[in-house]
Amino acid sequence: MSWKRPGVICLGIALAGCATHRDDLDRAANHYKNNEPERALVLLEVLEIDIDSLSPAERAQYAYYRGMSYLRLKQRRNARHWLGRADAREKQNKGSLSNDENSRVAETLKELNEERYGGRSAADKTVEPGGEQKKCKTNDDCSDDEFCDSNSCTKLSDDDKKSCKNDSDCAGSELCEKGSCVAP
Repeated sequence: MSWKRPGVICLGIALAGCATHRDDLDRAANHYKNNEPERALVLLEVLEIDIDSLSPAERAQYAYYRGMSYLRLKQRRNARHWLGRADAREKQNKGSLSNDENSRVAETLKELNEERYGGRSAADKTVEPGGEQKKCKTNDDCSDDEFCDSNSCTKLSDDDKKSCKNDSDCAGSELCEKGSCVAP
């Protein structure tokens, strides 16, 4: 009978680990609801490495709270990215987000996408000599005033540009390169 105890203990530890990730997500959601987006983002960024431990519905909620926290901090590019992920996860797993959350995602993404793409002129797109838009896989494939967006180099808008002296001046996982915050 004593040989079964280690298995029970291991199972208990494994289940406790899952609950911890869910607890972190719940704490981040509470920070967001209490208008503490910085605290929410700290928990969410730490939790990102273990996102595979969350259920599909929890992953949608993770992306939702991360996107909405970035939005409260006026980091619109990061907000658009994470809310897009929340929307995609909701489409894969209907019911992951509440009706209210779905409405907020749809409205906010519409606004952010119009802001990002709707008011742009053709001059804002990077074009190759043959008239084609410059292709990229990472920001390194683009010039200094551009970033890689959907495999195409796009000029940074004023909202996207943020001056910095070092990485700590940038949000989330962004890095300070040549005086501007950029995604890694």
